[in-house]
Amino acid sequence: MYTTDKVVYEGTEKNLQSLTNIETIKINNRLKNVEQYVNTLNIAINGMLDSLGQLTNEKQLAEFTEKSRELIHLTIGNTEKTVAAYLRFNPELTSPTSGVFMAMTPTDHVLRFTEPTDFSKYKPDDTEHVGWYYAPIKSKRPIWMAPYLNKNIGIYMISYVIPIFKFNKVIGVVGVDIDFDYLTREIASIRFFDKDYAFLTDQYGNTLFHPTIPKGHSFTLPNNTLLIHNKLTNGMNLTFVIPRASLSANRDNLIKNLVLITMLILVVFIFASLIFASSLTKSIRLLTDYANRLIDGKMGISLNIKRNDEIGDLAKSFVNAKMRLAETMGQIKGLAFKDPITNVRNRNSFEHYINEFHIRATSGEISSYGVLVASVDNFFKVKNKFGNTKAVALLQAASKLICTTFDHSPVFRVNEDEFIIILMNNDLKNCKKLQEKLKEGIEATANAEKAWEKVEISLGTAICKNVQSTTLSEQLVIAENDMLKGRDSIE
Repeated sequence: MYTTDKVVYEGTEKNLQSLTNIETIKINNRLKNVEQYVNTLNIAINGMLDSLGQLTNEKQLAEFTEKSRELIHLTIGNTEKTVAAYLRFNPELTSPTSGVFMAMTPTDHVLRFTEPTDFSKYKPDDTEHVGWYYAPIKSKRPIWMAPYLNKNIGIYMISYVIPIFKFNKVIGVVGVDIDFDYLTREIASIRFFDKDYAFLTDQYGNTLFHPTIPKGHSFTLPNNTLLIHNKLTNGMNLTFVIPRASLSANRDNLIKNLVLITMLILVVFIFASLIFASSLTKSIRLLTDYANRLIDGKMGISLNIKRNDEIGDLAKSFVNAKMRLAETMGQIKGLAFKDPITNVRNRNSFEHYINEFHIRATSGEISSYGVLVASVDNFFKVKNKFGNTKAVALLQAASKLICTTFDHSPVFRVNEDEFIIILMNNDLKNCKKLQEKLKEGIEATANAEKAWEKVEISLGTAICKNVQSTTLSEQLVIAENDMLKGRDSIE
């Protein structure tokens, strides 16, 4: 009784802290997923914006808007409970309705493109209509907006918006709106015991959501309760209110059962209570260690608790939480490092790969390698003549040829029309044969009826036999020059 009481009572608050951290991580991951998506959009849009003329010239603005519209349409499915996504341009450079606005319709609750808000109808201090544009521009940094009623689409929401600055000009903003009711429903569903609950406040302590207190009213701590405060990514505070009676309920029931069992089997099974206490203590410690490792982001750990009681149910919940966390982290990583058009790695992934490659090369893990640069020569010709959709089809065909040929090497799409392949092991050894195979595959498309099915690729190669004498970036320049030299000789 003494051992069980000590372990359960002292460990419960620690376990509760771990549980509340897991619930906070789940909500933070949803918010971080939104941040990652908007950051990716910002990077993509900045990459497409080559000159200010793309905004000031009417024809170029239309083309740039269409590309941005297609990018948002292709990627908006990566975020949950989005009610709006938008790219809006500076009304001082373009018309007051320029940009892209995708919002959820009130009838069928589907995201559709609609007419952007007319900036000329509202003053900059009109938060409910245009605050999402002027607030991030004024702060000059990405911000989470405080919950507000967007009167443009009639939804109470929170927004994550990034201002776009380029060419020493305010270009506009890119952002996503999330239904605030979705966030509060998630918080309202959090339950550890019968009478506990969670509520939400802003950074100044003002109530944003509480099961019983109206928004903006002050919160008074009930007697004999435990408060656990956690910080959310968007600056809000998530607070858990747990009655202390709930903390001791399971402990009291367990002690009663132990007293009854001890009275019945005291003479025959004197050591049974010690074994039970030891088993329970071990399970709780395993759960605590497992929770702490999850908080540290260690997804490769396993939990070996096979019990048919509350501890076993809690262990299953921990395992399910780990699976959801791993899934969410995988989605975020995939969004950040995967090219949505060709499904190969993108430029962000290549920059990350360069850092890892340098570490592996310095440690002696890599002794030689090759760099192959492949440029789709007819990409812009097809794009200008047949449009962006056909150009995407051409890129996908080229990517398929490259990936099936160099199927043991990492492939990156680093520009609109350029791929980089890092040749290792057998692909490096058979580099010339594989290039011939790729050229044969390219020639096989020459007789295709449609222009976007005819793949034209220029190749450039650099082979590094001594990894200590040069860097991957230097070899990349050599491969680029080799590709340009080969292209010039053909012309």
